[in-house]
Amino acid sequence: MKRWIGALVAVIASCIPIFLARASNPGLLADSDTHVLLDAIRARNAPFSWFISDWPLQNHFYRPVSTLAFELDNRLYASNAAGYGLTNTLLCIACILLLFWFLRELTDKPILAASGAVLFAFQHLGTQYALETPLLGIAVLAAVIGAIRHGKKVNLWAPVFLVMYYTTIEVTGMDSMGVGSIGSGTLGWLPGRTATVMTVFALAAMASYARYERLGATKNVEIATPLTPPSTRSTKARLSASKLNWGWAALAMICVAGALGSYEQAVMLPAVLLATAVVFRFRGSRVRWGWQAGFWSLLLVYIVIRKLCLPSGASGYQLQQFRTGPGVRLSLLNYLLPFANSVKGFLTNIELGPIMFLTAAPYMFILAMSANLTAFYQARRRWILALGGYGMSFIAFLPMAWVKQFPHYSYWPMACRSLFTVTLLWVAIDLSVTACSPQVQQAPLRPDPAPGSLPHL
Repeated sequence: MKRWIGALVAVIASCIPIFLARASNPGLLADSDTHVLLDAIRARNAPFSWFISDWPLQNHFYRPVSTLAFELDNRLYASNAAGYGLTNTLLCIACILLLFWFLRELTDKPILAASGAVLFAFQHLGTQYALETPLLGIAVLAAVIGAIRHGKKVNLWAPVFLVMYYTTIEVTGMDSMGVGSIGSGTLGWLPGRTATVMTVFALAAMASYARYERLGATKNVEIATPLTPPSTRSTKARLSASKLNWGWAALAMICVAGALGSYEQAVMLPAVLLATAVVFRFRGSRVRWGWQAGFWSLLLVYIVIRKLCLPSGASGYQLQQFRTGPGVRLSLLNYLLPFANSVKGFLTNIELGPIMFLTAAPYMFILAMSANLTAFYQARRRWILALGGYGMSFIAFLPMAWVKQFPHYSYWPMACRSLFTVTLLWVAIDLSVTACSPQVQQAPLRPDPAPGSLPHL
């Protein structure tokens, strides 16, 4: 319990800089979308009417829940920009705390849960740009060269350096994924609140469902046999913690409905909840799959309501934002295999001929490619959690690849990806321990026959 309290304190402390950096500039209300949105809310003056109609911007989006957040601020703060900025900040802090809750229920590891939430908080501030990735690349190359020069076990230390380097890229270098800009797209831009309101409900649904499975699901255990060691013969499957445990799953259903009513990206929430169940299954829990049908049923209900309440066809704004072609592939590759997007630049440098090797570009590309592939390979050591975070982040982002990019599109995906990133850090620590440990030395071969032994007949 003390470890969990300490982890929670660390997460709360990481939220303090975000609260201190909250937006209060009057320009917060000067954005054209914000201006039109607030004018429409004030003109209608009927908060619950948004549940049966298009949202205030009238561009064919069904967002009654996130619109209520603007309605509340309008009634509390009128035209006081500082109040709107405070609400934006509190929503982001709520997302950080809910991410900690989700990771706590999913992993049951205080350090891992706190690390993921603190990382997500760190990404709100944009200060990670102080860690220049090229400089880190040079440092990694210098470390490898130093290891070779001093006779160190390069085969042990090289994976450590490469995994750490890629982990840093995940935190600092993937700008097109939204890292470094999710704060400006949510803390400092009011329309980005649609994503944070949705993420509050999405993470609450994920945490509630994870708690339901963690507390109530039985564990797969081996059946005792005459050959089973006595110390484990009494092992039994864990029974449900409480008859009321289903309430957590019911809460998850309510939160799924709230997320779907906040932002279109939430259509991927049932798939992310399914991925959560798969993680529990591979970690030995006997998942109750029936609730998954409930989550997908809510998605069908949402589609029907959306069709009834919104005009048919795409709006002019939607047609303007939809895209196809290379941009979609680049956005997907940023989540799947980040170094792949730099292949085109590397091939362009090849046209320079041998002079290319007098620049840093080819070496940085090789380093990024090696780090990316090494990190993915070494992640097999903790593959369940690594693949879980990696898959959830890609699923959460998937539909947003087909529209022109805004930072808040990556808000929920980056919360999910924090599990992948901190798991890679865990893998790097494991590799470091192995590299630092004394290496096993093979005993010298004994002569045959051994000295002093009796002759064999």
